[in-house]
Amino acid sequence: MNENRPTFWEHLAREVSGNASEESKAWAQQQPEPELNEARTQAERVWKNTSLPTDSYEPDVERGWQRFQLKVQAREISLTLVKKNNTGVIRWAVAATISLLMVASAYFLTRPTQPAWTEIRTAANETKTIRLADGSTVALNQKSVFSYPTNFQKENRIVKLTGEAFFEVAKAEGKRFTIYAEGTKTEVIGTSFNLRAYAHEPVKVQVVTGKVAFARTETDDAIFLVPGQEGVIGEKTTVAQKQIIQNENFRSWETKNLTFSNMQLDQLAAELESYFNIKITIQNQALLQCRFTTSFRNPDLKEVLDILAVTGNLTITQKGTEYFITGPGCN
Repeated sequence: MNENRPTFWEHLAREVSGNASEESKAWAQQQPEPELNEARTQAERVWKNTSLPTDSYEPDVERGWQRFQLKVQAREISLTLVKKNNTGVIRWAVAATISLLMVASAYFLTRPTQPAWTEIRTAANETKTIRLADGSTVALNQKSVFSYPTNFQKENRIVKLTGEAFFEVAKAEGKRFTIYAEGTKTEVIGTSFNLRAYAHEPVKVQVVTGKVAFARTETDDAIFLVPGQEGVIGEKTTVAQKQIIQNENFRSWETKNLTFSNMQLDQLAAELESYFNIKITIQNQALLQCRFTTSFRNPDLKEVLDILAVTGNLTITQKGTEYFITGPGCN
Protein backbone atom coordinates (compact mmCIF):
# COMPACT_ATOMS: atom_id res chain seq x y z
CA MET A 1 0.00 0.00 0.00
CA ASN A 2 1.24 3.50 -0.82
CA GLU A 3 1.17 5.37 2.50
CA ASN A 4 1.69 8.69 0.72
CA ARG A 5 -1.61 8.45 -1.12
CA PRO A 6 -4.35 10.76 0.27
CA THR A 7 -6.97 9.12 2.47
CA PHE A 8 -10.75 9.30 2.04
CA TRP A 9 -11.01 12.26 4.41
CA GLU A 10 -8.02 14.09 2.87
CA HIS A 11 -9.62 13.91 -0.56
CA LEU A 12 -12.94 15.09 0.85
CA ALA A 13 -11.40 17.91 2.89
CA ARG A 14 -9.56 19.25 -0.16
CA GLU A 15 -12.74 19.14 -2.23
CA VAL A 16 -14.83 21.02 0.37
CA SER A 17 -12.11 23.62 1.00
CA GLY A 18 -11.78 24.35 -2.73
CA ASN A 19 -8.28 22.86 -2.99
CA ALA A 20 -9.15 19.65 -4.84
CA SER A 21 -6.43 18.29 -7.11
CA GLU A 22 -7.14 16.41 -10.30
CA GLU A 23 -6.44 13.23 -8.36
CA SER A 24 -9.06 14.13 -5.75
CA LYS A 25 -11.61 14.98 -8.45
CA ALA A 26 -11.01 11.63 -10.12
CA TRP A 27 -11.27 9.90 -6.74
CA ALA A 28 -14.67 11.51 -6.05
CA GLN A 29 -16.08 10.16 -9.32
CA GLN A 30 -15.18 6.60 -8.27
CA GLN A 31 -16.91 6.66 -4.87
CA PRO A 32 -20.40 5.16 -4.18
CA GLU A 33 -22.72 8.13 -4.59
CA PRO A 34 -24.92 7.68 -1.46
CA GLU A 35 -21.97 7.34 0.93
CA LEU A 36 -20.04 10.19 -0.71
CA ASN A 37 -23.01 12.57 -0.65
CA GLU A 38 -23.70 11.80 3.01
CA ALA A 39 -20.07 12.42 3.98
CA ARG A 40 -19.89 15.57 1.84
CA THR A 41 -22.98 17.00 3.56
CA GLN A 42 -21.36 16.55 6.97
CA ALA A 43 -18.08 18.06 5.74
CA GLU A 44 -19.74 21.10 4.15
CA ARG A 45 -21.69 21.79 7.35
CA VAL A 46 -18.52 21.80 9.45
CA TRP A 47 -16.62 23.87 6.88
CA LYS A 48 -19.37 26.49 6.74
CA ASN A 49 -19.51 26.77 10.52
CA THR A 50 -15.75 27.23 10.88
CA SER A 51 -15.00 29.39 7.82
CA LEU A 52 -13.91 33.03 8.27
CA PRO A 53 -13.07 35.82 5.78
CA THR A 54 -10.15 34.93 3.49
CA ASP A 55 -8.75 38.35 2.68
CA SER A 56 -6.00 38.41 5.25
CA TYR A 57 -4.46 34.96 5.43
CA GLU A 58 -3.44 32.14 3.13
CA PRO A 59 -2.88 28.79 4.89
CA ASP A 60 -0.14 26.32 4.17
CA VAL A 61 -2.49 23.33 3.73
CA GLU A 62 0.10 20.68 2.99
CA ARG A 63 2.24 21.60 5.98
CA GLY A 64 -0.81 21.54 8.22
CA TRP A 65 -1.75 18.08 6.93
CA GLN A 66 1.68 16.73 7.69
CA ARG A 67 1.59 18.02 11.26
CA PHE A 68 -1.94 16.72 11.77
CA GLN A 69 -1.07 13.20 10.61
CA LEU A 70 1.82 13.08 13.09
CA LYS A 71 -0.09 14.28 16.15
CA VAL A 72 -3.78 13.40 15.77
CA GLN A 73 -3.40 10.11 17.66
CA ALA A 74 -2.24 11.98 20.75
CA ARG A 75 -5.00 14.60 20.29
CA GLU A 76 -2.31 17.30 20.49
CA ILE A 77 -2.77 19.27 17.32
CA SER A 78 -0.43 22.15 16.61
CA LEU A 79 -0.87 24.22 13.49
CA THR A 80 1.50 26.65 11.84
CA LEU A 81 -0.35 29.42 10.06
CA VAL A 82 1.32 31.51 7.41
CA LYS A 83 0.44 35.21 7.81
CA LYS A 84 0.02 37.53 4.90
CA ASN A 85 0.79 41.27 5.29
CA ASN A 86 0.78 40.88 9.14
CA THR A 87 -2.92 41.82 9.46
CA GLY A 88 -5.25 40.68 12.25
CA VAL A 89 -8.09 38.26 11.11
CA ILE A 90 -7.28 34.52 11.11
CA ARG A 91 -8.53 32.22 8.45
CA TRP A 92 -7.17 28.69 8.77
CA ALA A 93 -8.29 26.01 6.37
CA VAL A 94 -6.27 23.28 8.03
CA ALA A 95 -8.06 23.65 11.37
CA ALA A 96 -11.44 23.53 9.64
CA THR A 97 -10.36 20.43 7.77
CA ILE A 98 -9.35 18.77 11.03
CA SER A 99 -12.71 19.64 12.55
CA LEU A 100 -14.63 18.13 9.69
CA LEU A 101 -12.46 15.02 9.85
CA MET A 102 -13.16 14.52 13.54
CA VAL A 103 -16.91 15.14 13.18
CA ALA A 104 -17.35 13.06 10.05
CA SER A 105 -15.26 10.20 11.44
CA ALA A 106 -17.33 10.15 14.62
CA TYR A 107 -20.50 10.16 12.54
CA PHE A 108 -19.55 7.14 10.48
CA LEU A 109 -18.12 5.22 13.44
CA THR A 110 -21.14 5.71 15.68
CA ARG A 111 -24.07 5.52 13.27
CA PRO A 112 -25.97 2.20 13.60
CA THR A 113 -25.34 -0.36 10.88
CA GLN A 114 -28.36 -1.83 9.13
CA PRO A 115 -28.51 -5.65 9.21
CA ALA A 116 -28.82 -7.66 6.02
CA TRP A 117 -32.32 -8.98 5.29
CA THR A 118 -33.36 -12.40 3.99
CA GLU A 119 -36.54 -13.07 2.01
CA ILE A 120 -38.22 -16.50 1.98
CA ARG A 121 -40.98 -17.37 -0.53
CA THR A 122 -43.28 -20.39 -0.79
CA ALA A 123 -45.06 -21.64 -3.90
CA ALA A 124 -48.54 -23.16 -4.12
CA ASN A 125 -48.86 -26.27 -1.92
CA GLU A 126 -45.47 -25.56 -0.33
CA THR A 127 -44.69 -24.80 3.32
CA LYS A 128 -41.40 -23.96 5.04
CA THR A 129 -40.15 -23.63 8.61
CA ILE A 130 -37.66 -20.89 9.48
CA ARG A 131 -35.61 -20.52 12.67
CA LEU A 132 -34.65 -16.94 13.50
CA ALA A 133 -31.51 -15.67 15.23
CA ASP A 134 -33.35 -15.15 18.54
CA GLY A 135 -34.61 -18.74 18.66
CA SER A 136 -38.11 -17.97 17.36
CA THR A 137 -39.59 -20.27 14.72
CA VAL A 138 -41.87 -19.36 11.82
CA ALA A 139 -43.93 -21.90 9.87
CA LEU A 140 -44.71 -20.34 6.49
CA ASN A 141 -47.83 -21.36 4.57
CA GLN A 142 -48.16 -21.62 0.79
CA LYS A 143 -48.00 -18.55 -1.48
CA SER A 144 -46.33 -16.45 1.22
CA VAL A 145 -43.38 -14.08 1.51
CA PHE A 146 -41.48 -13.63 4.78
CA SER A 147 -38.64 -11.11 5.27
CA TYR A 148 -36.37 -10.95 8.31
CA PRO A 149 -32.94 -9.60 9.32
CA THR A 150 -30.01 -12.00 9.65
CA ASN A 151 -29.47 -10.61 13.15
CA PHE A 152 -31.93 -8.54 15.16
CA GLN A 153 -30.96 -5.11 16.48
CA LYS A 154 -30.58 -4.49 20.21
CA GLU A 155 -33.77 -2.46 20.57
CA ASN A 156 -36.30 -4.53 18.62
CA ARG A 157 -37.11 -7.58 16.50
CA ILE A 158 -38.87 -6.59 13.28
CA VAL A 159 -40.05 -8.89 10.44
CA LYS A 160 -42.44 -8.59 7.47
CA LEU A 161 -45.08 -10.97 6.11
CA THR A 162 -47.35 -11.27 3.11
CA GLY A 163 -49.35 -14.49 3.29
CA GLU A 164 -49.80 -16.77 6.29
CA ALA A 165 -47.49 -17.98 9.04
CA PHE A 166 -47.59 -19.53 12.49
CA PHE A 167 -45.16 -17.86 14.90
CA GLU A 168 -43.59 -19.28 18.05
CA VAL A 169 -41.77 -16.25 19.42
CA ALA A 170 -38.93 -16.72 21.90
CA LYS A 171 -38.91 -14.39 24.90
CA ALA A 172 -36.26 -11.65 24.91
CA GLU A 173 -36.36 -9.32 27.89
CA GLY A 174 -37.40 -5.83 26.84
CA LYS A 175 -37.36 -6.60 23.10
CA ARG A 176 -40.71 -6.65 21.34
CA PHE A 177 -41.24 -8.86 18.31
CA THR A 178 -43.10 -6.90 15.61
CA ILE A 179 -44.62 -8.20 12.37
CA TYR A 180 -45.67 -5.77 9.64
CA ALA A 181 -48.23 -7.39 7.33
CA GLU A 182 -50.53 -5.80 4.74
CA GLY A 183 -50.88 -2.49 6.55
CA THR A 184 -51.13 -4.02 10.04
CA LYS A 185 -48.79 -4.33 13.00
CA THR A 186 -48.67 -7.28 15.42
CA GLU A 187 -46.49 -6.96 18.55
CA VAL A 188 -45.58 -9.59 21.13
CA ILE A 189 -42.87 -10.45 23.67
CA GLY A 190 -43.03 -14.24 23.79
CA THR A 191 -46.08 -16.11 22.49
CA SER A 192 -47.49 -18.30 19.71
CA PHE A 193 -50.12 -17.27 17.19
CA ASN A 194 -51.25 -17.58 13.59
CA LEU A 195 -51.22 -14.55 11.29
CA ARG A 196 -53.00 -14.54 7.93
CA ALA A 197 -52.32 -11.51 5.73
CA TYR A 198 -52.88 -12.26 2.06
CA ALA A 199 -53.46 -9.35 -0.32
CA HIS A 200 -57.12 -8.35 -0.79
CA GLU A 201 -58.25 -10.33 2.28
CA PRO A 202 -58.99 -9.28 5.85
CA VAL A 203 -55.91 -9.66 8.06
CA LYS A 204 -56.49 -12.14 10.90
CA VAL A 205 -54.44 -13.11 13.94
CA GLN A 206 -55.39 -16.03 16.21
CA VAL A 207 -53.63 -16.41 19.56
CA VAL A 208 -52.63 -19.81 20.96
CA THR A 209 -50.43 -18.76 23.90
CA GLY A 210 -49.36 -15.46 25.47
CA LYS A 211 -50.68 -12.01 24.65
CA VAL A 212 -50.70 -10.13 21.33
CA ALA A 213 -51.20 -6.44 20.43
CA PHE A 214 -52.83 -5.94 17.00
CA ALA A 215 -53.47 -2.70 15.10
CA ARG A 216 -53.21 -0.80 11.85
CA THR A 217 -49.60 0.16 11.12
CA GLU A 218 -50.26 3.91 11.19
CA THR A 219 -52.12 3.94 14.53
CA ASP A 220 -51.42 3.09 18.17
CA ASP A 221 -55.05 2.09 18.79
CA ALA A 222 -54.27 -1.60 19.36
CA ILE A 223 -56.46 -4.36 20.69
CA PHE A 224 -54.96 -6.98 23.01
CA LEU A 225 -55.66 -10.64 22.36
CA VAL A 226 -55.30 -13.68 24.62
CA PRO A 227 -55.52 -17.42 23.85
CA GLY A 228 -58.79 -18.34 22.14
CA GLN A 229 -59.29 -14.87 20.69
CA GLU A 230 -58.70 -13.51 17.21
CA GLY A 231 -58.34 -10.03 15.78
CA VAL A 232 -59.60 -8.99 12.35
CA ILE A 233 -58.82 -5.90 10.26
CA GLY A 234 -60.67 -5.57 6.95
CA GLU A 235 -59.23 -3.93 3.84
CA LYS A 236 -61.28 -0.77 4.40
CA THR A 237 -61.45 -0.72 8.20
CA THR A 238 -59.10 1.22 10.46
CA VAL A 239 -59.84 -0.40 13.82
CA ALA A 240 -59.19 -4.04 14.70
CA GLN A 241 -62.14 -6.16 15.83
CA LYS A 242 -61.81 -8.72 18.64
CA GLN A 243 -63.79 -11.96 18.77
CA ILE A 244 -63.67 -15.61 19.80
CA ILE A 245 -61.81 -17.74 17.24
CA GLN A 246 -64.44 -18.73 14.68
CA ASN A 247 -62.55 -21.38 12.72
CA GLU A 248 -61.13 -24.31 14.65
CA ASN A 249 -59.07 -25.27 11.59
CA PHE A 250 -57.12 -22.00 11.41
CA ARG A 251 -53.88 -23.97 11.97
CA SER A 252 -54.78 -26.99 9.84
CA TRP A 253 -52.20 -26.11 7.19
CA GLU A 254 -49.51 -26.29 9.92
CA THR A 255 -50.85 -29.10 12.18
CA LYS A 256 -52.09 -31.28 9.28
CA ASN A 257 -55.36 -31.88 11.14
CA LEU A 258 -58.88 -31.15 9.89
CA THR A 259 -61.82 -31.18 12.31
CA PHE A 260 -65.47 -30.64 11.43
CA SER A 261 -67.89 -30.30 14.36
CA ASN A 262 -71.51 -30.18 13.19
CA MET A 263 -70.32 -28.03 10.27
CA GLN A 264 -72.56 -27.06 7.34
CA LEU A 265 -71.50 -28.37 3.95
CA ASP A 266 -70.80 -24.93 2.47
CA GLN A 267 -68.43 -24.10 5.36
CA LEU A 268 -66.82 -27.52 5.11
CA ALA A 269 -66.28 -27.01 1.38
CA ALA A 270 -64.56 -23.69 2.07
CA GLU A 271 -62.20 -25.43 4.52
CA LEU A 272 -61.31 -28.06 1.93
CA GLU A 273 -60.73 -25.39 -0.73
CA SER A 274 -58.27 -23.60 1.53
CA TYR A 275 -56.45 -26.73 2.69
CA PHE A 276 -56.14 -28.52 -0.67
CA ASN A 277 -55.99 -25.43 -2.91
CA ILE A 278 -58.97 -26.56 -5.00
CA LYS A 279 -62.38 -25.25 -6.09
CA ILE A 280 -65.66 -26.85 -4.92
CA THR A 281 -69.09 -26.03 -6.33
CA ILE A 282 -72.26 -27.22 -4.56
CA GLN A 283 -74.82 -27.56 -7.33
CA ASN A 284 -77.88 -28.42 -5.22
CA GLN A 285 -78.81 -25.60 -2.84
CA ALA A 286 -80.66 -28.06 -0.61
CA LEU A 287 -77.27 -29.53 0.34
CA LEU A 288 -76.09 -26.29 1.95
CA GLN A 289 -77.84 -27.15 5.20
CA CYS A 290 -76.30 -30.61 5.52
CA ARG A 291 -74.04 -30.90 8.57
CA PHE A 292 -71.02 -33.13 9.20
CA THR A 293 -69.00 -34.17 12.24
CA THR A 294 -65.69 -35.89 11.53
CA SER A 295 -61.94 -35.36 11.71
CA PHE A 296 -58.87 -36.23 9.64
CA ARG A 297 -55.17 -36.45 10.46
CA ASN A 298 -52.82 -35.91 7.52
CA PRO A 299 -55.91 -35.85 5.28
CA ASP A 300 -55.90 -37.15 1.74
CA LEU A 301 -58.31 -35.37 -0.61
CA LYS A 302 -59.73 -38.51 -2.21
CA GLU A 303 -60.27 -40.12 1.20
CA VAL A 304 -62.04 -37.04 2.53
CA LEU A 305 -64.35 -36.76 -0.49
CA ASP A 306 -65.17 -40.49 -0.42
CA ILE A 307 -66.19 -40.32 3.26
CA LEU A 308 -68.32 -37.21 2.66
CA ALA A 309 -70.01 -38.88 -0.31
CA VAL A 310 -70.94 -41.96 1.73
CA THR A 311 -72.04 -40.21 4.93
CA GLY A 312 -73.96 -37.43 3.16
CA ASN A 313 -75.37 -39.43 0.24
CA LEU A 314 -73.54 -37.10 -2.14
CA THR A 315 -72.34 -37.44 -5.71
CA ILE A 316 -68.96 -35.78 -6.29
CA THR A 317 -67.45 -35.35 -9.76
CA GLN A 318 -64.13 -33.82 -10.77
CA LYS A 319 -63.08 -31.61 -13.69
CA GLY A 320 -59.42 -30.63 -13.38
CA THR A 321 -58.95 -28.98 -9.99
CA GLU A 322 -62.69 -28.22 -9.63
CA TYR A 323 -65.11 -30.53 -7.85
CA PHE A 324 -68.92 -30.55 -8.19
CA ILE A 325 -71.24 -31.84 -5.45
CA THR A 326 -74.83 -32.93 -6.05
CA GLY A 327 -77.33 -35.12 -4.18
CA PRO A 328 -80.91 -35.31 -2.94
CA GLY A 329 -80.29 -33.22 0.18
CA CYS A 330 -80.42 -33.93 3.90
CA ASN A 331 -83.41 -35.05 5.92
